[in-house]
Amino acid sequence: MTKKQWTEITVELRASHQDLLIGQLAARGLQGFLQEENFFSCYLPRRSWTLKAKKSFADTIKRFKNEFPESGCSWKTSIINYRNWNAEWEKSIGIVEATSRIIIKPSWKSIRKRDKGKIVLHIDPKMAFGTGHHETTRLCLVLLEEHLQRDATVLDFGTGTGVLAIAGIKLGARSAFAIDNDPLAVENAGENVRKNRVADLVKLKLGDVSKLPAKKFDIITANIDLPTITSSLKGLLPHLNDGGTLIVSGLLVTDLSRFMDLISHQGIVPLEVISENEWASVYLTKANADSDN
Repeated sequence: MTKKQWTEITVELRASHQDLLIGQLAARGLQGFLQEENFFSCYLPRRSWTLKAKKSFADTIKRFKNEFPESGCSWKTSIINYRNWNAEWEKSIGIVEATSRIIIKPSWKSIRKRDKGKIVLHIDPKMAFGTGHHETTRLCLVLLEEHLQRDATVLDFGTGTGVLAIAGIKLGARSAFAIDNDPLAVENAGENVRKNRVADLVKLKLGDVSKLPAKKFDIITANIDLPTITSSLKGLLPHLNDGGTLIVSGLLVTDLSRFMDLISHQGIVPLEVISENEWASVYLTKANADSDN
């Protein structure tokens, strides 16, 4: 019997940009991503690689290249026989030491002896953003660990896998509200919340900034790209308590000057910037309403 044939799409780009593009492609139905240092591959049945699908893919790549011209993105296709990509993908996802106290592990990996006593985040990434392998997730976790106060309330905007909301609870937050406009991300986050046994403390919501509850939070995390934070910031800030913490990640180091221009005269003050490779995360605080400044 002839084996079922699939289209293999190989995308060459810098490792620092892979998770961002994978998230966009997964939202459009692609699956079975295998990541390497300077490229990743994704797969779909050969009969599904129609002219419409090819145009949608090409348009996504074009938009991504326009937004991140430094990514060095290019792609090609080939026809291959079926393999068990899920098994191969699982092998490629390891345990991540996100901070000195926090590790992120998928369900199919076992805790190592050296991880005893650390905060363990059980995250099965599927196709949502936030595996801990990307610099922006790790940077966010570093700042969250440093600045979260016990019994704080957390809003995780653009939650992806739910990793930041889950981390907030395990670091001592009283409750977390996690929102994403991708149904697959919300579904994945729900599974991860249950795996970590924090479902009673994390509320999930599908939607954008307009769907936020009429309440304020002590900490807002936003691991999202600059265009999204640009369009969402004015809607987010009314949900941050005076004196509260805003952690923004998903920024390229080259985006920092534009971001600083964006936040000027918004009533928030940047106090710390950390970076890893090309990526940066910013810790900000909201001025008190009765401040003279």
